[in-house]
Amino acid sequence: MFKIMMMPDAEDFLNVVEHSRGQVMLHLPDGTRCDLKRDHTARQLLRAMRPSRDGLCVSLSDARDAPAFLDYMIGSARPRR
Repeated sequence: MFKIMMMPDAEDFLNVVEHSRGQVMLHLPDGTRCDLKRDHTARQLLRAMRPSRDGLCVSLSDARDAPAFLDYMIGSARPRR
């Protein structure tokens, strides 16, 4: 499971989601999970959300998708020019 602490551009994140091989699950505070690849409402929710101090929790069903998400997380921490 990944914890995303900042998301400057939700569209960049959703692009990584769309290109992933497996499921990408968003874990909501109430314990429910939403599949970001298949659930349009979950993608809209993500666009409107901003990570709190607890971050957004995301899990992947295919470990081969991890490098792309790590790259996104590292890139989002870099200052924009």
